[in-house]
Parts: sequence; structure tokens; C-alpha cells
Amino acid sequence: SVEKYYAFEIPDVPAKSEYLEVKYSAECPRLPQDLKGQTFSHVFGTNTSSLELLLMSRKIKGPCWLEIKNPQPSNQSVSWCKVEAMAMKPGLVNVVKDLSPPPPLVVMSFSMKTTQNPKTHQNEVVAVAALIHQKFPLDKAPPQPPFQTHFCVVSKPNDCIFPYDFKEASKKKNAKIEIAATERTLLGFFLAKIHKIDPDVVVGHNIYGFDLEVLLQRINVCKVPHWSKIGRLRRSNMPKLGGRGGFAERNAACGRMICDVEISAKELIRCKSYHLSELVRQILKTERITVLPEEIRNMYSDSPRLMFMLENTWTDAKFILQIMCELNVLPLALQITNISGNVMSRTMMGGRSERNEFLLLHAFHEKDYIVPDKQVFKKAPQKLVDEDEDFEDQNKSKIGKKKAAYAGGLVLDPKVGFYDKFILLLDFNSLYPSIIQEFNICFTTVQRLSSEAQKRAEVDEEEEIPELPDPSLEMGVLPKEIRKLVERRRQVKQLMKQPDLNPDLYLQYDIRQKALKLTANSMYGCLGFSYSRFYAKPLAALVTHKGREILMHTKEMVQKMNLEVIYGDTDSIMINTNSTNLDEVFKLGNKIKSEVNKLYKLLEIDIDGVFKSLLLLKKKKYAALTVEPTGDGKYITKQELKGLDIVRRDWCDLAKETGNYIIGQILSDQPRDIIVENIQRRLIEIGENVINGQIPVNQFEINKALTKDPQDYPDKKSLPHVHVAMWINSQGGRKVKAGDTVSYIICQDGSDLSASQRAYAPEQLQKQDSLTIDTQYYLSQQIHPVVARICEPIEGIDSVLIATWLGLDPSQFRVHHHYHKDEENDALVGGPAQLTDEEKYRDCERFKFCCLRCGTENIYDNVFDGSGRFIEPSLQRCSKTECEEPPFNYVVQMSNKLLLDIRRYLGKYYNGWLICEEPTCRNRTRRLPLSFSRSGPVCQACRKAVLRPEYSDKDLYTQLCFYRYIFDMDYAMDKVITEDDRGNICIQHLKEKPIKTYVQLLILKRHFLSGRK
Repeated sequence: SVEKYYAFEIPDVPAKSEYLEVKYSAECPRLPQDLKGQTFSHVFGTNTSSLELLLMSRKIKGPCWLEIKNPQPSNQSVSWCKVEAMAMKPGLVNVVKDLSPPPPLVVMSFSMKTTQNPKTHQNEVVAVAALIHQKFPLDKAPPQPPFQTHFCVVSKPNDCIFPYDFKEASKKKNAKIEIAATERTLLGFFLAKIHKIDPDVVVGHNIYGFDLEVLLQRINVCKVPHWSKIGRLRRSNMPKLGGRGGFAERNAACGRMICDVEISAKELIRCKSYHLSELVRQILKTERITVLPEEIRNMYSDSPRLMFMLENTWTDAKFILQIMCELNVLPLALQITNISGNVMSRTMMGGRSERNEFLLLHAFHEKDYIVPDKQVFKKAPQKLVDEDEDFEDQNKSKIGKKKAAYAGGLVLDPKVGFYDKFILLLDFNSLYPSIIQEFNICFTTVQRLSSEAQKRAEVDEEEEIPELPDPSLEMGVLPKEIRKLVERRRQVKQLMKQPDLNPDLYLQYDIRQKALKLTANSMYGCLGFSYSRFYAKPLAALVTHKGREILMHTKEMVQKMNLEVIYGDTDSIMINTNSTNLDEVFKLGNKIKSEVNKLYKLLEIDIDGVFKSLLLLKKKKYAALTVEPTGDGKYITKQELKGLDIVRRDWCDLAKETGNYIIGQILSDQPRDIIVENIQRRLIEIGENVINGQIPVNQFEINKALTKDPQDYPDKKSLPHVHVAMWINSQGGRKVKAGDTVSYIICQDGSDLSASQRAYAPEQLQKQDSLTIDTQYYLSQQIHPVVARICEPIEGIDSVLIATWLGLDPSQFRVHHHYHKDEENDALVGGPAQLTDEEKYRDCERFKFCCLRCGTENIYDNVFDGSGRFIEPSLQRCSKTECEEPPFNYVVQMSNKLLLDIRRYLGKYYNGWLICEEPTCRNRTRRLPLSFSRSGPVCQACRKAVLRPEYSDKDLYTQLCFYRYIFDMDYAMDKVITEDDRGNICIQHLKEKPIKTYVQLLILKRHFLSGRK
């Protein structure tokens, strides 16, 4: 028996206990996970893999030099390696402690061309090009050029022949091209080359999604021997291909590390899509020429075309290798793996949760803790981005999704508007990792509920926040590991500051600090990600709870310093300084910083930036000019965008460019009327250019990512990107899958289908003459909403005006009022104190009454008319100067008209019409949907926004208050009329009859406003 500790989520397991440790041969089947007996209640470690046991027991943390004692020769070769040896037991494997540099690796980058067989509809491989470097270093800058040798092999489709002069043409170009008569010969040659070169790393783009599966399928169909040479493990039976997650394909390459630059780029950079062409454009700053699968057969018509196709394949292999070098994928993966203690091949597959798991597994194993078992989930998580990226987003309310497991980061209500004075942005450094350290939050320190208490909390649907640990407790494993990462990064950054540092060493340090940063920042994610092995909802809830508390306390502290907090989100706050002096702003920032930092030992707030001007639209959406000081009191500005439509990939480039221009105008120092004039001119010009076909086609492309495989969507037709993805997959060539980005264009095809069903791939638009770009869709559904949302806080521009300038029918657009909860509350307490009566009631419908003598319509919006000596009660005379009948003579008729108007507004309110808050969606309904988000009922038409009352209780209340305002003579005499004007009101105007009329109308109004029936 052994003494072990336990600190995880299975309730009622003792913190420390005697355990029976059982060891048995790996040839025997594993025990059931839910096994129980008379003398034991739980079995731990039933599904722990042999690899994990080896790494933990021998403390192997990533690629390192190993000493193998008493190696035994292998009786039978189990791999394709030149040397094979066996260690008879794990104790004979030891980590070498000296810091020898890692060995150089053999790296092979490849690209291939496929075409679809018209009879079988299967992809056939027609060309493969590969670049090889025999000694690729991991501790220096990438070599230039990044390859030493290359090879290229070409075959032909069954229904094509090689051009008669192709061999001569390839000799003239001095190209090393192997000509294979059949696809089987090509694949055999490729496997033989892999076996001879024996690459440690195989590099490609979309290897897991396409290349490996197609290669293995074709090797299988063509019955090419020794298929397992694609990896290093000798096997005879081909794995079952095409399964979910590409498990079989990954397994087939066992023994070689696969570097898929598409996966690496998704983790390291942000792109609108991760297609090879886009990566080449963004990372290598050059343009890639594409050869489509359907064009390949035509390439065999003559030698120059075929040579062009092979050069293109070779160039793609070079681009892939260059992208890997530019992103430093291999050295970064090595550093991350050494930090986390997992396996480098798994690190390069992406997904941070496994790295965090291994880091914690090593830490807990060293302290004799029993670790949580790996859970097998029947349904894989739908979320494709890294689980812990933007972890606060996991808890945001998503429309149509179930309630969050626990409350996430606090987002303060923004004070929407345009600010032209300096705005100070303060940000907590690594808030959640810092909270874990500050309050010693760990599995080992925080007391969780017992099983009975857990059941009660689930029944009551209450979020139980555990108590903070006792400050006297020893530091827990989790905060200790995070502190190690933070301190190691600090040390590495100090080393980077050394003078005359070798460039290779500087690059190595930079890669190491980046690896430490990526690991430390993702540590919190394992607590809140439900598919993580170390998922601990109570701990995650406690961390976010403290985060909300700290942000709120910081806001209150800043407000006590007589400063205005205009917005805050999770770990940052924005402060309106009302200053135009940059030095003063930094002094103020440092003062706030020192006051806040006094309260904590490890938590630190810092100045994250200063905005010269800020357009704050709503939560998580703003545009600003960031100030970057250059010295001597001068600075330069840089535009920063957060959460706006123009930074999202699912809007076309034309809409983004238009939005960018408008933001640039709004943030500029120009007068307001010049800005409005420039926006008007630009929108008119864009509207005309779109209609006249003067905009390049690629500006209309919309990009949207697939969250699951196209065939798994239930409503394929209504989702344009899925509809197009299905078409792309039907054409052969590269398959699009979950996580890929699909480009499409909305076209006019002569049908009456909805816009979402008229989506086509760009190549379809090029080939089919019957298709034309749907200009009305792009103007009304792409450009208009982007512009309308940006211009919402700007006086003088509204949806109707924008529609007019774009050449759209303005009657189809309404002036859109966004719903704000704080406005609703303001209305119920009489409105914001700073608003004048005119501002408060400017949108209210005026009271109208027709003179019974002359028939003229009189409009009333105040108690008094005129000014100076000519001021008099508005009910004193008819607006038609010739009519001498005073309206107050018709008090009964006026009362009836007022009563009818009030009942009309009450009826409008109780009709309960709801409208979608999304300007592009015109859905109007009285049916309350069943699906709700935290913001309100979800619109069933667009599924993107929530429904708001067409006529809200705020609108009704303000209208009733307006009627009181226009008939309340006492209020008008006291608050509205100035001292000078009061003396000018003729005594005859204040006779009993007009006053009585006002009083009567006011009583009628108050009858409704007081809530009496």
C-alpha cells in the first residue's frame, strides 16, 4: 500500500489516505472505470495510457536527451528505423541532466496536386513536390534557404497523355522531375523517397484535413506495398480512414512529427482565413498563383503548361516551408513542450488544454497526488478554437445557447458616444493568473462542497462560490506553477536586455519567453473548460467572482477621485480625463495605478494606452486613435478597432473599407459638418460604383468559418457558407471541413430565393455567365448596417440618410433606436438630470387640436408661446391669426381629444409588437419566442439579435410625461419661464378661464400617469 493525496472534484474522497497500488502487464485489458467492491469505493487510473505513465514516472518533460541503460537488441523489427533497441523496464530510462543543444532535424516540406476522376469521383494524385533540409536547427535562426535538396514526381490522369516533348522541356529547364507512368508508380516512388530521406518532421498545409487521407486512400486503392513507410512503425493493416478528427491519419504517420502550418497559424496569428493563399499574402507578403483541380487536365495539353503546374506545386512546398520558418513553429513547439511536459507531436496539433493538463500532471505527480482520470465524452466539443482562448467568452450569454455554467468577467455598461478628449485605458496584467496567485486559489487550498451539498445547490440552481483559502495556508500547486512560469519569463526577458547579444541567442530567448507567456495565460482555461481533465467549476467561478469584485472596486475607487469611468471589461477600465494635456493624463494614470496597486501583493494595474479620441458604440465595440509618445511632448496616433463589424471576417472587404473610411473621418479633428459632408460624398460614390460594376469582384467576397463538417448541419440551404461548402466538396480536390473558412458571393441568379440561398463560390461566378452580383444585397445588407452602426452616436446621420446616400429606398429603413437598460431606468425616474425638457421630449408626438371655428390644426408643445413682451399661454389664441376664437373655450372637446390620444398610446403599448434590434432584419412579430438569451427574446428570423418592444414602457411613460409638461402652468411659471419673461406675461392672459382649462387638462393627464383607472 502507498500513501496518496487527493484534491479534485469527486466528492467525499479523503484528502489523504492509504491506497492499494496495483501493477499488471499492459497485455491485460484495463479495468472498468466504475469498478466498486466490498472493501473499496473507487478505482483511480484505470484508463491512464502507458505513455503518460512513462512520462510521469521518469519525469520526461518534452524532447530531451535520454540515457538508456542495458539496451537489448530487438529480435524482430517493429519499425523502419535503422537502429532498434529495447529497454526492458521504465527504470532503465533516465533524463540526461546536462544542457546539450537539441540535435538538428531532417525536415521535409511537400505539396501535391490532385484531380477528380470523372467516373469514380475520387481524388487521384498527379504530382508531388518536396523540399528537404537534412540538418534543420532548433536552437538557431532558420537556415537560408530553408532547404538543401528537392524532388518532384509527376504522373497523369488515366484519360490524359504526357506532351510529346515534355522530357526535353524538363531537361532544358534543368528540372529534377521523375516521370511516373501511373499513379501507383508515383505513390511507390514517394514512399521510397520518404523511407530513404527518413524525415523527422513532415511539413504541409492542411495535411490532417486532406493530404494524409488522400495519400493513404490512393495507396490503398492502388495496392502500393509498405504503406506504413509514411511513418516509422512497421504495420501491415491499413487503418480505417475518413473517421472523425483524422485519428487514423495521425496514427499512420506515427514516429514522424507532422507540422501542419494551417493549425500552427490558427494558434499564432489572426487571419480572415487560413487558406494557403491568405497565409502567403499575410506572412510572406507575396501573392500565390493557384491552379484549381478542374484546371489540371488542361495542363497536360502542352509542355509549358505542365511545367507551370509542377513549378506551382514546387512553389507551394517552398511557401509552406517559409511560413513554418517565419512563425518559428518548430522551436516554439519545442519550448512549449519542454515547459508543459507533453509530446511535441501533440503540441503541433494545437489545442492548449492537453499542454496545461500535462504541466499539472507532472506537478501533482511529484507531490504524490492522485490525478483526475481522463474522461471519455460521447460528443466532442463543438468549439473549434482553443478552449482557453478568450476564456471569459465561454461564460458570455450567447443567443440561443443554454445558460452559462458560471458567471464570467464583468462588463460595465458603456457610456455610448464620441469622446474627443484623452481617454485613459488601465489594464490588470494577466488578471486571472494573478488572482490565482494573489488569493492562493488551488485544488489543494479551496474547500469544495460535499456530495449532498452539491446536490442541493444543483436543485436550487444556485451558483455556489467557495470561500477564499486561509492566508496562512502553504501555496498551492496551481499558483506555484503559474508563479514559476511568470518568474521564468521575467528572467528570460532580463537576459534579452543584455548588450551585444548573439542574434541566434536573442531569437532563442524570444521564442522561450513567448512559449512561457502562451502557457501561463492559458492556465486558467483548464479550470473553466468542461472537457478538461482538471475542470473545476467552483474554482473557475471563484476566480471570475474575484475578478468582477476587483474591477467593480477599481471603478468605485476611480469615481471617488472625481473621475468618470466610461467603460470596463473583465480586466480593464476606460476613464474620461476631460484633458487635452498628454503629460497630465500620464500623471493621472500613474496616480491611479499607485493607489490601486497598494491594495494587492501581486495584482498589478498598468496604463495600457491613451486614446486621443474614442467612438464607443456598445459593449466590446469601439474605435479609437491610440497615442504613442515619441518624446519632446509629441506623439503619433494609430487607429485601434475592437469588436466592430469591420474587423470580423463575415463582412465583405467593401463594407470593411467603407467602415474604415468612416471611422477615420469620425476620429479626425475636422469640424462635424465637414465629416458629415465627406461621409455623404463617399457613400454616394460607393453606391454609384457598386451599381455601375466598378468594384473588383474580390471586394464582394464574404468569409465565414464552419463550426462543424458541412454535412453535419441540419439546415444546409439556409446557411450560405454551408451551402457553398457542400458544392466545393462535390467538385473534388481539397475538402472543406470543420474549422475551415469558406468564401462566397451573393448573386442574382434569376430565382426568387432568399439571399442566403443565392450564395456562390467565387469560381462559380467566374464560370457562369447567368450569375451577376446582387448589388442591392451588398448595399442594403452589407454596407448599410456597417455604416449605420458606426454612425449611430453621430448627430446628423441616421439610417434613412445613409440609405438615401447609397441610392437605396429610404422608406425601407427606420431610424433605429438601440435599447439601453440604463435609458429605461432613467425614464422611470424622470430621465437623466442633465437633459433639458426639450431634449427629453424631442421624440414625443405633439398634441394636435383643430379649431372648431376655422378648422386650423393647432400644435401644442409648451404651456407658453412667444418670448419677451409677446409671451402668452399657447391655449390663448388659434394659430391662424385671422381667427379670434381662443382654444380654451373648447375645453370639453380638447379633453376628449387628449383622452383619445392617451388611449391610442396605451393601445399601441398593449398591442405588444416586437421588432428585431438588428437594423438589417425587419422582423416584426407579436409572438414571444421560446428561446431567450440574457439580453432578451431571440429573433426567430435572423437568430442573430434580440427582439425589443416596438413601443416600450419608456416610450409610453415619456409621452404621458410630455402631456403633463405642456399643460402644467405652475411648473412652467416656476421652471420653464425666466424671471424676465414672467413679468412680461399679461395679467389678462392669466384670467380664471384659461387657468381653469389648463388645470382640467392636467387633472385628466395625471389620472393616467398616476396609474388610477
